[in-house]
Amino acid sequence: MELRRFRLVLDRFSAFGTPPTSGTLFGHLAWAKRAREGREALRAWLARLPAEPCALSDLLPADHLPKPLLAPAVQDDPREDAKQARRRRYLPLAAWRRLRVGARAATLDALLRETRDDPPFLAPARVPHNRIDRATGRTPEAGGGGLWVAGELWPKVGREGPRRIEADLYLRGTLPAREAEALIAHVGETGFGRDAATGRGRFTLEGSEAAGWLDERPGGGVSARMLSLSQGVVTDTMREARWRRFVLFGKLGREMVVEGKRPWKLPLLLAESGATFAPEGDGPFGAWITGVHQDDATIGHNAFHLAIPYTEAAA
Repeated sequence: MELRRFRLVLDRFSAFGTPPTSGTLFGHLAWAKRAREGREALRAWLARLPAEPCALSDLLPADHLPKPLLAPAVQDDPREDAKQARRRRYLPLAAWRRLRVGARAATLDALLRETRDDPPFLAPARVPHNRIDRATGRTPEAGGGGLWVAGELWPKVGREGPRRIEADLYLRGTLPAREAEALIAHVGETGFGRDAATGRGRFTLEGSEAAGWLDERPGGGVSARMLSLSQGVVTDTMREARWRRFVLFGKLGREMVVEGKRPWKLPLLLAESGATFAPEGDGPFGAWITGVHQDDATIGHNAFHLAIPYTEAAA
Protein backbone atom coordinates (compact mmCIF):
# COMPACT_ATOMS: atom_id res chain seq x y z
CA MET A 1 0.00 0.00 0.00
CA GLU A 2 1.34 3.39 -1.02
CA LEU A 3 2.59 5.92 1.52
CA ARG A 4 1.93 9.55 0.54
CA ARG A 5 2.65 12.91 2.12
CA PHE A 6 0.11 15.72 1.79
CA ARG A 7 1.27 19.30 2.31
CA LEU A 8 -1.29 21.59 3.95
CA VAL A 9 -1.26 25.33 4.67
CA LEU A 10 -3.14 26.30 7.82
CA ASP A 11 -5.50 29.29 7.82
CA ARG A 12 -3.75 31.73 10.17
CA PHE A 13 -7.10 33.15 11.31
CA SER A 14 -8.68 29.76 12.05
CA ALA A 15 -8.09 27.91 15.33
CA PHE A 16 -8.46 24.16 15.79
CA GLY A 17 -11.10 23.47 18.42
CA THR A 18 -10.16 19.77 18.36
CA PRO A 19 -6.58 18.41 18.23
CA PRO A 20 -5.90 17.12 14.68
CA THR A 21 -4.99 13.54 15.58
CA SER A 22 -5.11 10.60 13.20
CA GLY A 23 -8.40 8.97 14.25
CA THR A 24 -10.33 12.24 14.26
CA LEU A 25 -8.83 13.23 10.91
CA PHE A 26 -9.99 9.90 9.48
CA GLY A 27 -13.50 10.56 10.80
CA HIS A 28 -13.57 13.83 8.88
CA LEU A 29 -12.39 12.07 5.70
CA ALA A 30 -15.25 9.63 6.17
CA TRP A 31 -17.79 12.46 6.41
CA ALA A 32 -16.22 14.08 3.35
CA LYS A 33 -16.66 10.83 1.40
CA ARG A 34 -20.32 10.65 2.44
CA ALA A 35 -20.89 14.28 1.43
CA ARG A 36 -19.25 13.78 -1.97
CA GLU A 37 -20.30 10.23 -2.88
CA GLY A 38 -23.22 9.28 -0.64
CA ARG A 39 -23.95 7.08 2.35
CA GLU A 40 -23.55 3.73 0.53
CA ALA A 41 -20.09 4.64 -0.78
CA LEU A 42 -19.00 5.44 2.77
CA ARG A 43 -20.44 2.18 4.14
CA ALA A 44 -18.64 0.17 1.46
CA TRP A 45 -15.32 1.89 2.25
CA LEU A 46 -15.65 1.31 6.00
CA ALA A 47 -16.58 -2.35 5.42
CA ARG A 48 -13.25 -2.86 3.61
CA LEU A 49 -11.13 -1.32 6.38
CA PRO A 50 -10.24 -4.48 8.34
CA ALA A 51 -8.82 -6.04 5.15
CA GLU A 52 -7.64 -2.77 3.55
CA PRO A 53 -6.49 -0.51 6.43
CA CYS A 54 -6.33 3.22 5.82
CA ALA A 55 -3.67 4.55 8.19
CA LEU A 56 -3.25 8.28 8.78
CA SER A 57 -0.66 10.22 10.72
CA ASP A 58 -1.44 12.99 13.15
CA LEU A 59 -1.16 16.43 11.59
CA LEU A 60 2.55 17.29 11.89
CA PRO A 61 4.68 20.41 11.38
CA ALA A 62 6.06 20.44 7.83
CA ASP A 63 9.21 18.32 7.44
CA HIS A 64 8.99 16.97 11.00
CA LEU A 65 8.05 13.66 12.65
CA PRO A 66 6.98 12.85 16.21
CA LYS A 67 9.93 12.46 18.56
CA PRO A 68 10.43 8.68 18.98
CA LEU A 69 10.36 6.97 22.36
CA LEU A 70 13.74 5.22 22.53
CA ALA A 71 15.30 3.06 25.21
CA PRO A 72 16.39 5.49 27.95
CA ALA A 73 20.05 6.28 28.37
CA VAL A 74 21.89 4.70 31.30
CA GLN A 75 22.42 8.21 32.65
CA ASP A 76 20.62 11.32 31.40
CA ASP A 77 22.65 14.37 30.45
CA PRO A 78 22.05 16.81 33.35
CA ARG A 79 22.70 19.98 31.33
CA GLU A 80 19.77 22.36 30.88
CA ASP A 81 19.84 22.27 27.06
CA ALA A 82 19.64 18.47 27.22
CA LYS A 83 16.62 18.70 29.53
CA GLN A 84 14.94 21.08 27.11
CA ALA A 85 15.66 18.70 24.22
CA ARG A 86 13.93 15.87 26.08
CA ARG A 87 10.79 18.03 26.37
CA ARG A 88 10.58 18.50 22.61
CA ARG A 89 7.67 16.92 20.68
CA TYR A 90 9.00 16.84 17.10
CA LEU A 91 12.12 15.76 15.23
CA PRO A 92 13.20 17.30 11.88
CA LEU A 93 13.20 14.87 8.96
CA ALA A 94 16.88 15.62 8.34
CA ALA A 95 17.64 14.55 11.92
CA TRP A 96 15.51 11.39 11.51
CA ARG A 97 17.63 10.34 8.52
CA ARG A 98 20.70 10.52 10.77
CA LEU A 99 19.01 8.78 13.70
CA ARG A 100 17.15 5.91 12.03
CA VAL A 101 20.11 3.52 11.80
CA GLY A 102 21.22 2.31 15.23
CA ALA A 103 19.21 4.92 17.11
CA ARG A 104 20.26 5.83 20.66
CA ALA A 105 18.77 8.21 23.21
CA ALA A 106 22.07 10.12 23.45
CA THR A 107 22.15 10.61 19.68
CA LEU A 108 18.54 11.81 19.70
CA ASP A 109 19.31 14.37 22.44
CA ALA A 110 22.32 15.65 20.48
CA LEU A 111 20.28 16.04 17.28
CA LEU A 112 17.53 17.90 19.12
CA ARG A 113 20.02 20.27 20.73
CA GLU A 114 21.24 21.22 17.25
CA THR A 115 17.80 22.57 16.32
CA ARG A 116 17.03 24.01 19.80
CA ASP A 117 13.21 24.44 19.58
CA ASP A 118 10.16 22.83 18.01
CA PRO A 119 9.01 24.62 14.83
CA PRO A 120 6.14 27.14 14.96
CA PHE A 121 2.96 25.10 14.63
CA LEU A 122 -0.17 25.07 16.81
CA ALA A 123 -0.09 27.06 20.05
CA PRO A 124 -2.61 26.30 22.83
CA ALA A 125 -4.97 29.06 23.97
CA ARG A 126 -7.78 29.19 26.54
CA VAL A 127 -10.92 31.00 25.40
CA PRO A 128 -13.55 32.09 27.98
CA HIS A 129 -17.24 31.58 27.24
CA ASN A 130 -20.47 32.53 29.03
CA ARG A 131 -23.27 30.06 29.57
CA ILE A 132 -26.65 31.32 28.32
CA ASP A 133 -29.85 30.58 30.22
CA ARG A 134 -32.25 29.45 27.49
CA ALA A 135 -35.28 30.51 29.54
CA THR A 136 -34.15 34.14 29.72
CA GLY A 137 -31.68 34.41 26.84
CA ARG A 138 -29.15 35.97 29.24
CA THR A 139 -26.23 34.83 31.37
CA PRO A 140 -27.14 33.50 34.84
CA GLU A 141 -27.06 35.99 37.70
CA ALA A 142 -25.41 33.58 40.12
CA GLY A 143 -22.22 31.59 39.79
CA GLY A 144 -20.10 34.19 38.00
CA GLY A 145 -22.29 34.31 34.90
CA GLY A 146 -21.73 30.64 34.11
CA LEU A 147 -18.20 31.35 32.86
CA TRP A 148 -16.31 28.37 31.44
CA VAL A 149 -13.11 28.03 29.43
CA ALA A 150 -12.47 26.00 26.26
CA GLY A 151 -9.08 25.07 24.84
CA GLU A 152 -8.11 25.88 21.24
CA LEU A 153 -5.01 25.48 19.08
CA TRP A 154 -4.00 28.51 16.99
CA PRO A 155 -1.47 28.58 14.13
CA LYS A 156 1.61 30.15 15.70
CA VAL A 157 2.06 33.14 13.37
CA GLY A 158 2.87 36.82 13.65
CA ARG A 159 5.31 38.14 16.23
CA GLU A 160 6.10 34.64 17.56
CA GLY A 161 6.33 32.83 14.25
CA PRO A 162 6.16 33.04 10.44
CA ARG A 163 3.16 34.39 8.56
CA ARG A 164 2.59 31.01 6.89
CA ILE A 165 2.30 27.68 8.75
CA GLU A 166 2.70 24.50 6.71
CA ALA A 167 1.81 21.01 7.92
CA ASP A 168 2.25 17.44 6.73
CA LEU A 169 -0.31 14.65 6.77
CA TYR A 170 0.75 11.11 5.82
CA LEU A 171 -1.61 8.43 4.52
CA ARG A 172 -0.99 4.77 3.75
CA GLY A 173 -3.72 2.73 2.08
CA THR A 174 -5.41 1.78 -1.15
CA LEU A 175 -7.20 5.11 -1.59
CA PRO A 176 -6.14 6.61 -4.96
CA ALA A 177 -4.04 9.76 -4.60
CA ARG A 178 -6.51 11.97 -6.48
CA GLU A 179 -9.43 10.82 -4.33
CA ALA A 180 -7.44 11.29 -1.12
CA GLU A 181 -6.53 14.83 -2.22
CA ALA A 182 -10.19 15.62 -2.93
CA LEU A 183 -11.31 14.35 0.49
CA ILE A 184 -8.57 16.23 2.37
CA ALA A 185 -9.31 19.43 0.43
CA HIS A 186 -13.02 19.04 1.30
CA VAL A 187 -12.17 18.85 5.02
CA GLY A 188 -9.99 21.95 4.72
CA GLU A 189 -12.79 23.90 3.05
CA THR A 190 -15.55 22.87 5.48
CA GLY A 191 -13.44 22.93 8.66
CA PHE A 192 -12.17 20.40 11.14
CA GLY A 193 -13.31 19.51 14.65
CA ARG A 194 -15.35 21.46 17.19
CA ASP A 195 -17.10 24.57 15.88
CA ALA A 196 -16.05 23.91 12.28
CA ALA A 197 -19.30 25.57 11.18
CA THR A 198 -18.06 28.84 12.70
CA GLY A 199 -14.75 28.76 10.83
CA ARG A 200 -12.56 26.56 13.02
CA GLY A 201 -10.03 24.12 11.59
CA ARG A 202 -9.63 25.55 8.06
CA PHE A 203 -6.67 24.80 5.79
CA THR A 204 -5.78 24.46 2.11
CA LEU A 205 -4.14 21.52 0.34
CA GLU A 206 -1.06 22.39 -1.70
CA GLY A 207 -0.48 18.91 -3.14
CA SER A 208 0.91 15.48 -2.38
CA GLU A 209 3.84 13.25 -3.18
CA ALA A 210 4.87 9.62 -2.80
CA ALA A 211 6.79 9.16 0.45
CA GLY A 212 8.12 5.63 0.00
CA TRP A 213 11.56 6.81 1.16
CA LEU A 214 10.19 6.76 4.71
CA ASP A 215 9.40 3.05 4.31
CA GLU A 216 12.94 2.03 3.35
CA ARG A 217 14.22 -0.50 5.87
CA PRO A 218 17.65 0.54 7.19
CA GLY A 219 20.47 -1.92 7.73
CA GLY A 220 22.69 -1.95 10.80
CA GLY A 221 21.65 -1.46 14.38
CA VAL A 222 20.70 -4.18 16.82
CA SER A 223 16.93 -4.48 16.59
CA ALA A 224 14.37 -3.64 13.92
CA ARG A 225 11.65 -1.39 15.29
CA MET A 226 8.89 0.94 14.05
CA LEU A 227 7.96 4.54 14.87
CA SER A 228 4.24 5.41 14.91
CA LEU A 229 3.11 8.72 13.45
CA SER A 230 -0.44 8.11 14.69
CA GLN A 231 -2.64 7.87 17.75
CA GLY A 232 -3.81 4.25 17.92
CA VAL A 233 -4.37 1.13 19.98
CA VAL A 234 -1.56 -1.26 20.96
CA THR A 235 -2.10 -4.72 19.45
CA ASP A 236 -0.36 -8.12 19.56
CA THR A 237 1.54 -7.22 16.37
CA MET A 238 3.39 -4.52 18.36
CA ARG A 239 5.92 -6.23 20.67
CA GLU A 240 8.06 -4.47 23.26
CA ALA A 241 6.05 -1.30 22.76
CA ARG A 242 7.04 1.99 24.37
CA TRP A 243 4.11 4.38 24.44
CA ARG A 244 2.42 7.23 26.26
CA ARG A 245 -1.24 6.66 26.96
CA PHE A 246 -4.06 8.97 25.99
CA VAL A 247 -7.73 8.50 26.87
CA LEU A 248 -9.92 9.70 24.00
CA PHE A 249 -13.42 10.91 24.79
CA GLY A 250 -14.63 11.04 21.20
CA LYS A 251 -17.77 12.57 19.73
CA LEU A 252 -19.90 11.79 16.70
CA GLY A 253 -20.07 14.03 13.67
CA ARG A 254 -22.93 16.50 13.64
CA GLU A 255 -24.58 14.54 10.81
CA MET A 256 -25.24 11.57 13.11
CA VAL A 257 -26.32 13.76 16.01
CA VAL A 258 -28.98 15.22 13.72
CA GLU A 259 -30.19 11.64 13.15
CA GLY A 260 -30.93 11.35 16.88
CA LYS A 261 -27.83 9.59 18.25
CA ARG A 262 -26.15 10.77 21.42
CA PRO A 263 -23.02 12.79 20.58
CA TRP A 264 -20.60 11.05 22.94
CA LYS A 265 -18.59 7.93 22.18
CA LEU A 266 -17.27 5.54 24.83
CA PRO A 267 -13.71 6.34 26.03
CA LEU A 268 -10.78 4.65 24.27
CA LEU A 269 -7.28 4.03 25.63
CA LEU A 270 -4.79 4.94 22.89
CA ALA A 271 -1.06 5.29 22.40
CA GLU A 272 0.09 8.77 21.36
CA SER A 273 2.18 9.33 18.25
CA GLY A 274 5.88 8.77 18.85
CA ALA A 275 5.30 5.24 20.17
CA THR A 276 7.89 2.68 19.09
CA PHE A 277 7.66 -1.10 18.91
CA ALA A 278 9.13 -4.28 17.45
CA PRO A 279 6.86 -5.41 14.58
CA GLU A 280 5.31 -8.87 14.52
CA GLY A 281 5.08 -9.55 10.79
CA ASP A 282 4.10 -6.90 8.26
CA GLY A 283 1.07 -5.60 10.17
CA PRO A 284 -1.39 -4.07 10.25
CA PHE A 285 -0.48 -2.34 13.49
CA GLY A 286 -3.38 -1.07 15.55
CA ALA A 287 -6.97 -1.84 14.54
CA TRP A 288 -10.38 -0.61 13.40
CA ILE A 289 -12.31 -0.49 16.71
CA THR A 290 -16.09 -1.00 16.74
CA GLY A 291 -18.58 -0.91 19.59
CA VAL A 292 -17.48 2.58 20.65
CA HIS A 293 -21.01 4.00 20.84
CA GLN A 294 -23.93 2.96 23.03
CA ASP A 295 -26.60 3.68 20.38
CA ASP A 296 -24.98 1.96 17.39
CA ALA A 297 -22.48 -0.92 17.66
CA THR A 298 -21.37 -0.44 14.05
CA ILE A 299 -19.85 2.98 14.74
CA GLY A 300 -16.07 2.67 14.79
CA HIS A 301 -12.80 4.48 15.36
CA ASN A 302 -9.72 4.28 13.16
CA ALA A 303 -6.96 3.29 15.60
CA PHE A 304 -4.44 2.01 13.03
CA HIS A 305 -0.82 3.12 13.32
CA LEU A 306 0.99 4.57 10.34
CA ALA A 307 4.45 3.30 11.32
CA ILE A 308 7.86 3.63 9.65
CA PRO A 309 10.95 1.43 10.19
CA TYR A 310 14.22 2.14 11.96
CA THR A 311 16.87 0.17 13.86
CA GLU A 312 17.84 0.70 17.48
CA ALA A 313 21.17 0.09 19.16
CA ALA A 314 21.47 -1.60 22.53
CA ALA A 315 20.95 0.75 25.47
